[in-house]
Amino acid sequence: MHLPQRQETAINAPTNAPSPELAARLTAPSRAYKNSARIAVAGLLLFVALYCGLAGWFLYTPWQVFVDGAGSDIGIFAYIMAACSLFIGVMMLKAIFSVRNAKLEDLHEVTASEQPRLFAYLFKLADAAGAPRPHKVFLSARVNAAVFYDLSLFNLIFPSKKNLEIGLPLVNTLSRGELRAVLAHEFGHFAQRSMAVGRWVYVAQQIAGHMVTRRDKFDEFLVGVGRIDLRLTMAVGVLQVIIWSIRSLIDSLFRVVVVMQRALSREMEMQADLVAVSLTGSDALIHALHRTRGADDAWERALAFITDEHAAGRATRDAFAVQTHMLQRMSSILNDRSYADVPPLPEQGKDQHRVFKAELAQPSKMWLSHPLNHEREANAKRIYVAAPIDPASAWSIFEQPSALREQMTQRLLGEGESTPIELEESLKLLARPFKREQYNRRYCGVYFARPLTRHAESLAQLREGHYPAAPEALGTLYPASLTADVQLLRTLQDERAQLDALIAGVLTAPGGVVRLRGDEFSKKQLPAALERVRGEIDAVNARLQRHDWMCRSWHQNMARQLGGGWEAYLDGLLAMVHYAEHRLADLKDAQGMLNNAAAVVTAVHRVTDEGVSRVVGQANELHYVIEQIYKEAGAVHLDARLAARMELNTDWRQVLGEFTLPLAYSDNINEWMRASENWVRSLTNALDALRLDALEELLITETMIARCSRGGEAMSVAPAPSKAPPSYRYCCRAPNASASSSLAGGRASSVPTASCRAPRACWWRRRSCLRS
Repeated sequence: MHLPQRQETAINAPTNAPSPELAARLTAPSRAYKNSARIAVAGLLLFVALYCGLAGWFLYTPWQVFVDGAGSDIGIFAYIMAACSLFIGVMMLKAIFSVRNAKLEDLHEVTASEQPRLFAYLFKLADAAGAPRPHKVFLSARVNAAVFYDLSLFNLIFPSKKNLEIGLPLVNTLSRGELRAVLAHEFGHFAQRSMAVGRWVYVAQQIAGHMVTRRDKFDEFLVGVGRIDLRLTMAVGVLQVIIWSIRSLIDSLFRVVVVMQRALSREMEMQADLVAVSLTGSDALIHALHRTRGADDAWERALAFITDEHAAGRATRDAFAVQTHMLQRMSSILNDRSYADVPPLPEQGKDQHRVFKAELAQPSKMWLSHPLNHEREANAKRIYVAAPIDPASAWSIFEQPSALREQMTQRLLGEGESTPIELEESLKLLARPFKREQYNRRYCGVYFARPLTRHAESLAQLREGHYPAAPEALGTLYPASLTADVQLLRTLQDERAQLDALIAGVLTAPGGVVRLRGDEFSKKQLPAALERVRGEIDAVNARLQRHDWMCRSWHQNMARQLGGGWEAYLDGLLAMVHYAEHRLADLKDAQGMLNNAAAVVTAVHRVTDEGVSRVVGQANELHYVIEQIYKEAGAVHLDARLAARMELNTDWRQVLGEFTLPLAYSDNINEWMRASENWVRSLTNALDALRLDALEELLITETMIARCSRGGEAMSVAPAPSKAPPSYRYCCRAPNASASSSLAGGRASSVPTASCRAPRACWWRRRSCLRS
């Protein structure tokens, strides 16, 4: 299939490129870039020289002994020392030949004969950037674009040709102008000779990693020799100490190399961004970067959906249509247009317009391979280049995009017995959980990814039995200001997470000072800053919980006025939500404690009996929690409407089934932990389904009560209310993360998951064969 000549010309036409003088000024390497390149090369050469010199010395020493007869005056000890030196030298030499090429199983190569339109577009863009054309082009199922090498020891001397990866989920979320900016950024890397440093560092990283962390036949041989005799054990111990010292030295030296290379990598990213600016203007690149925020999150949810559908015997034809649907739905639920779209450019002052804001904190700059988003935007707009952004679909540069999307989806699904279904049917299945009442926009996102009852020990704390249910108050229950509070809570939770990381030392603040909404905090003052943010979170939570209390109380008292048993019915549904949320929290806490204990115990090289006992103890704590949930199942009674909503034809006890998980012992702990994962997963799905369906039925019933109160309609008799167990363990601690928010009611875990905000996108990972 070929486009008409006029359309081909439109696709490949440059977009208001700046003058050659301005382009040269933009793309010229900065002084910081040149200095970082020199330092990185010097550090790498020093590492190579030290490593080769050390390995050479260990190999030359036995040569002197065995060939030249050196050390004959100390007799047998010279030969023992020479043998040990030879052993260490061979170990170091072996690591050099451990370099392996990148694995490309997750990439799909396309050729010019298959995609002539794509290759014509790429070649013209590469020529415009003054970069070599890509050797091979690969398509992937990642929100990413990257350049990488075919790598071997041969390529350390003779440069390898560069390959280009294009992530189709990224293509799916960008316009053609934004994709052009992304690809121009990658071709900026193609033109960088300093990328060879990254290639060399990757080889050095493999060698150092093999030497420092790999334990193979050589180490097993030493341990075996040490077991022969006590005297040999002492000699082997000395040799092991020497090997450990060498490994530590190599590890320390290579860390310095990595610091230098990552500082260079940051400058390379900035310079590649300016190449994109010179070809597409200052805005297209930043808009593309902004869109990846939602694209990453929506793609993960889309993958979860098609995986669940595949397991259910239904093969989705187009995963990218699912991603697009996810973007739109999540933007609506969160009431956040920026999730799927870019803030519009102002009519005036475009050069001062900023999409990204400075973060509260950032990882140490020396350890960042990519600059932060606001730094990249400042760099791109330092010399503002105005240019229109081509709004056409990025799929237009591909031949037969529909067939390509279906082909990539089939590769994602792999083999299986699922039957392909029409895309319309898949989208209907996807839309079903989004139709839940709690995700209606009129609720302003207050019921999304937020626990409703975790703060309360009893139902009495969730509603007031004597709250005046005035009909005129109905219109004020979900005001527009609620959206601001929901968004503020997400922002404050992000700030709290960053401050926690700062105090733990995972992050460092720019300049050693944290700037929190105009106030500065030193490192010693961070606990005070954290307390301030926690106080603000508590204040917002208090407002939202007060709002929840007002909604429950108004409908509860209006139900009493209308009669028919609806007051008790609402109480039963609220009890179900309370039970499910607290039991879910208890279950996840117990599992988290077990996972933490296992991680701590296995972090050391040798697991002790005491460590095993600790894990077994935590495992049986989890066993107790699971057992209690099963014992309580007989006291959980679902009302008829809730059971119908959950599509259940049986009681809750039969839904959970029989509890047969044995206690954990030191002899069965490994098998027990694997088995317990299935039990926890099954219970989590069941409780999450109960929570979601009970909340939905609660809100639907409240809506019905509000409608009847407003229109003067008579209420029918309510069904017998649901009943929760009379007593169970409460988890009233403020949750560290948002509650599970699966829109599938436990029957499909595709959308949305726990976090209500997409993580910061990390993309354009320039992998100069960084595929270990």
